[in-house]
Amino acid sequence: MAVLARTNRLLRRVRTVAVLTTTPHAPTVRGRKARAAVVAIVLGFAVTLGLQIVTGWAVRTDRVPLSDPQYSDKLKLLRSRPGFAPADGARPATLLFLGSSRTFDAIDAGAVGTALERDLGGSVEAFNFAHAGAGPVTTAVYLRRLVKEGVKPDAVVIEVHPAFLAAQTSSPPETKWLNPIRLRPDELLLVRELGLPADTPVAHGSRGWLMPWHEYRIQMLDRYAPGLSTLRYRLGAGHETDSHGFVRVPEVPEDQRARLRELTRKQYAECWADYRPGGSGSKGLRDSLETCRASGIRAALLITPESTEFRSWYAEPGRARIAPLVNALANEFGVPFFDAREWLSDQLIGDGHHLTGSGAAVFTERLLRESLGPWLRSLPGGKP
Repeated sequence: MAVLARTNRLLRRVRTVAVLTTTPHAPTVRGRKARAAVVAIVLGFAVTLGLQIVTGWAVRTDRVPLSDPQYSDKLKLLRSRPGFAPADGARPATLLFLGSSRTFDAIDAGAVGTALERDLGGSVEAFNFAHAGAGPVTTAVYLRRLVKEGVKPDAVVIEVHPAFLAAQTSSPPETKWLNPIRLRPDELLLVRELGLPADTPVAHGSRGWLMPWHEYRIQMLDRYAPGLSTLRYRLGAGHETDSHGFVRVPEVPEDQRARLRELTRKQYAECWADYRPGGSGSKGLRDSLETCRASGIRAALLITPESTEFRSWYAEPGRARIAPLVNALANEFGVPFFDAREWLSDQLIGDGHHLTGSGAAVFTERLLRESLGPWLRSLPGGKP
């Protein structure tokens, strides 16, 4: 019993010493700091995730112009024009030009609108909605987008780019220009049906919602922090347009034309050998014409001017088959075809198929006089 009593007293003393030598608030302070750190981490993660999801939603719904900035920017410019702005009531007759850089630096839409108003005796709004690298498939996609978004012109002129009609290449030439990340999820199937291989971008999956800052980093830096971008040239650089979508190209000195033509020849090198028109390019043109027919839009097909040397690069007999192929489409859909390949002298064409500013002035005037004016005057009511 005595031993037990002494043991109990010893234990009580040990507990007393432990209580007296322990700092009462230390565990509480450390615990609070630890909890605060955890809360801060969780909150930071939640905020970052939330911002990523909001960004992904904004990109997916085109609230911010990151998936296809060139299209979004030009659509904004288009809608700033009175004839294409969403509005109720009467509006002027509207004419849209669709195609590649061959069209956006060849047709002065502002001059077209002014001339047609005099010629047709009514208000006309013309706009050049062409984009760099936009072949027949891209044009088909863009025309469907415009109609879906409520932009319904009275008439459209659709460019035919013969190089993009090349059907003998290992993959369609337009594949090099149309990055699938520019497409909306529902457009991938259309592009594939038209013959362009288009893998589903990872940005169309969960990473597009959870990691859009990574998936669209190039576009974000180019638009919002160009000084940090690693691109040699900004997206759309050199394609700054006027208020009607037209790009006026500077005059090209004679000593530079040969160098530019050689660059062009190499750029489209795979298109020339054993040239055979058709393929995805033909399907894209057909889809655009079907969209116009279904939407009640009057359409015309156009091949813009090419230099003598550029035209010689298409191997025969393929070159001789271009006009019959396009004419067949035009006849099937009851639309005119303006073949302007030989309309201009080589001195007015900078690199073989892009017009200089003076070339565009000459071409626009001739297109109005010989093609657009007669076509539009022949329509019921004498206007689009």
